[in-house]
Amino acid sequence: MTRYGILLFLLSVYAMLAGVCFLIPEGGITAGPCTLGFPSPAELRSSLVPDKDPQPAPDPEQLIKERMASIRNAEQRRFDEYFENNPARLHFPDGDISMFDPFFRSLDDARARRMRILHYGDSQIEEDRITSTVRARLQERFGGGGPGLLPFGRPYYTLCFSQSSTAELCRYLAFGEGNRRSDSKYGIMGQCVRLDTSVFTSLNATKGNKGPSRYFRRMTMLSGGGVKLKCNGRQYTAESPSGSSGVARITVDLPDSSYNVRFSTWGYGDIYGFQLDDTLGVCMDNIPMRGCSGTIFTRISSAQLKEYAENDNVRLVILQFGGNAMPYRRTGKSISEYKQSLEKQIRYLHSVMPDACILFIGPSDMSTSISGRMKTYPHLPMMVDSLRAAAFDAGAAYWDMYSAMGGEGSMAEWVKAKPALAGSDHVHFTPLGAEAVGNMLYESLMVYYEYYRMRKGAPAE
Repeated sequence: MTRYGILLFLLSVYAMLAGVCFLIPEGGITAGPCTLGFPSPAELRSSLVPDKDPQPAPDPEQLIKERMASIRNAEQRRFDEYFENNPARLHFPDGDISMFDPFFRSLDDARARRMRILHYGDSQIEEDRITSTVRARLQERFGGGGPGLLPFGRPYYTLCFSQSSTAELCRYLAFGEGNRRSDSKYGIMGQCVRLDTSVFTSLNATKGNKGPSRYFRRMTMLSGGGVKLKCNGRQYTAESPSGSSGVARITVDLPDSSYNVRFSTWGYGDIYGFQLDDTLGVCMDNIPMRGCSGTIFTRISSAQLKEYAENDNVRLVILQFGGNAMPYRRTGKSISEYKQSLEKQIRYLHSVMPDACILFIGPSDMSTSISGRMKTYPHLPMMVDSLRAAAFDAGAAYWDMYSAMGGEGSMAEWVKAKPALAGSDHVHFTPLGAEAVGNMLYESLMVYYEYYRMRKGAPAE
């Protein structure tokens, strides 16, 4: 056979094979127990045209390092963007984001050791508004239960609990109008009552409270000596207080998942409030001070503040003030005087609670009538800047609620929202608006918590 014949024969064979490739389906032809298969056109082509030398696979260990570094860099850019530009971000002195690391460590340890947060504020937080939302979110994530500290001896309603009492007792207050004490022993809430009769108290979780604060396992009465308590058929007596604080505790263990409690109290002595908590997890106290501008903490006994912080492992103090000063502090000089007074209060709290971080929350947007229209107080931005400076100068972080809710003119929009997020007074939030603010505060705190965990190399949750 000539060489041309050989070439023609080979080409014919290849053509026939190519035809078979296209005729035979990819899965082959099945005949009984046998399946006749044939290479696909792509497989035939790859057998005739060899691939280039394959690249060696990367080293797995090096590849993992590169991928993790890329992820961390992306996360870092996301955090940096939030810290720099987000209106709901926290502000720290000198940009020291690590300032809250001790607080975040206590959150990580909360399921093993109970920790506490104090939330002081003006009427904006009355009825447990804002606080109850932050508390519920923290307890859901880090454990804990109960509404925390409550005042004693008067009908008292919050979004979480209702309280009834059979007697009206003499009350002493470090703020607002009321009786004053010469010894500064108002207790951690800045208020106390003088027990001089028998009182029956009943507490019940509200129907709308579906969160962890609905349930508690322990009640703790904070009092001076001479106080007796009866609960669930058992009688307790407050031991004579030791130390300069003058505070004694009666602790009553309750059945798991209690959501109401009834008890009798009698004797003669001071009562500084009582706690409803779980034995572990996060506790968060709501301490509203109607009409207060936050300049009264130096009136409260340092020994009592210190005793509470140490005994209850207080790791964060939130101060939410400024709204009551807005209508009266209109000039630069007046605002500067207010700044200096608040700075003194923050330094005082730092001195008696050195293990607690402090977060100052400034006023929301507030409207007043100007030329017949509700507009932001003209001096409010100056007040916000001054309060941020006061927090920084005293070593506290700052959360700008004014910016978080939208800045100038935002209060009018919150009032007009459907449903309304703020009341017609253009000052106070509705329960729905307070919940929105509480969620913003919680989510912002958790951004910094996640950054803390990333810096510590903690695994993602």
